[in-house]
Amino acid sequence: TENGFGYKIFIDGNLYVDQPNIPAVSGNRGFESITDAEQVANLAIQKIRQGIIPPTISIEELQNLGVN
Repeated sequence: TENGFGYKIFIDGNLYVDQPNIPAVSGNRGFESITDAEQVANLAIQKIRQGIIPPTISIEELQNLGVN
């Protein structure tokens, strides 16, 4: 995105999550790297597979992943 990296999650070819910004952080700041975006997207996918809908990401989870 213009403000950094984001991610999209598709289920059965349909867009399920469009996350252009870092979740749980105010403002429109994107992730600093593709790796950060992928780590958070993978966490969101794990939550979806566990039936956690919506797959909300917390500040603590971002910190645990090392995402600034």
